[in-house]
Amino acid sequence: MFLSFFFFFFFFFFNKKETVKVVGTIYSDYDGALDSASTLLVGSDVMMCRTVRLNFSKMKSVAVFPGQVVLASGINPRGDVFMVEELITEQDLMMPSPPLLADQLSFVVAAGPFTNADDLVYDPLQDLVTYLKENKPNVLILTGPFVDSNHKLIKENVTRTETFEMFFEKIMDGIIDTVGTDTTILVVASYRDAHADPVYPTMPMTLSRTYSNVHMLPDPSLVDLNGLTIGLTSTDILDHILTQELAVNAGDKVKRAVNYLFHQKSFYPLNPPIEDTINFDSDLASKFANIDQIPNIIILPSDQKCFLRLVNGCLAINPGRLADINGGTFARFIITPTDPKEENNPFSYIGCQVRKV
Repeated sequence: MFLSFFFFFFFFFFNKKETVKVVGTIYSDYDGALDSASTLLVGSDVMMCRTVRLNFSKMKSVAVFPGQVVLASGINPRGDVFMVEELITEQDLMMPSPPLLADQLSFVVAAGPFTNADDLVYDPLQDLVTYLKENKPNVLILTGPFVDSNHKLIKENVTRTETFEMFFEKIMDGIIDTVGTDTTILVVASYRDAHADPVYPTMPMTLSRTYSNVHMLPDPSLVDLNGLTIGLTSTDILDHILTQELAVNAGDKVKRAVNYLFHQKSFYPLNPPIEDTINFDSDLASKFANIDQIPNIIILPSDQKCFLRLVNGCLAINPGRLADINGGTFARFIITPTDPKEENNPFSYIGCQVRKV
């Protein structure tokens, strides 16, 4: 709709009391989260980059974040502050179609870390494996980190005689041996894994052995399972974006953050990314972090509170962390075949719950 970076600033110098519309990208003029005094709109004309400070005092509610492309309507009476009267941040989106499944599908989703912060025993993972042994799902989705580079003992290289790659292989072997070959296993990479590429988007991790039912995926990914489209990431974009946004009277923060991803068509629309947290490759992101279609389900692991939300026809799920100081969690859900004549409501064919480990 308006994803263009051309910003016609000649309107700022002529007819300053008339309402005009301008397109640009939201940025802050200093490091840190946005606030009402720091928000800039940045764009370009054919000659150079242009900026103007935004004033939202005329608006009853506002929700913006750094890197967001918006269309603003308002006036610029003095030439240096744009008084925003209306802010358009959304575009028309096509809701996902329900999957045409022949049989019921059961899923389990778990997000790392998979061991407690003070050991490498992986007790939470053992509890999950016990559950999987008794309740074998059709699909198991695991998102990293598995060998968390932020873990104190990993930093100290307590694994000693084996490489991080070998350590990861042992973890996966235990899971695969328990689950068996009847369950499809999707493993999403994480830049936080000690043996993975420390760059986002992150390339798939590898195993020395090949398993017909195991698929190593990059972060982020869009996968199609029998017509069911699932968006997958291991990166906590929700926490990143919610800590940087400016939001006043903006409603449900979870729905708002998920909507950011869909309307900006990106798994990581925040720009600049969180400093000292993620090594962001903008060239790779422009190719591999796009959301070209709204999935039926999107998995968004986060340090935010666990949630299930229906957003633009997509079921958004934060399964929580399998290892958590307050008690680990994972998600399980069942997708049932749909009647084409029924209303397109994911809750009519998806049953989901978040469970304690």
